[in-house]
Amino acid sequence: MNHSTLQDSRTLGLLSRVREDIAHLRQDMGNLVQHTTRHTLPLGARELAENARHQLAAGGSYAASRLRSLRASPPRQAIGVIGGAILVAALAGGLYALCRSESCALRREVEDE
Repeated sequence: MNHSTLQDSRTLGLLSRVREDIAHLRQDMGNLVQHTTRHTLPLGARELAENARHQLAAGGSYAASRLRSLRASPPRQAIGVIGGAILVAALAGGLYALCRSESCALRREVEDE
């Protein structure tokens, strides 16, 4: 800067105000960081923990109600599971028999040729 610029009273006044603003900004930033680390973050963490506890309790209640409803009707569900297993076994046996009979028929054709 020129020596004449530093002698201008308006420039000196503006520089002084900027210096004060920067000092206030530093102080405000320090206060903001301090308040955030001491109050805001712990409060947010407590709220998150409470929300997680609430969700876990709700999930536990839902799971317990589902288990109770399964226990209340086991014969009907057991019949369904057993019936499904029998159906799958019958289909598997039929497919095996079908494949075996076609396989035997193909072997006979190959042997006859």
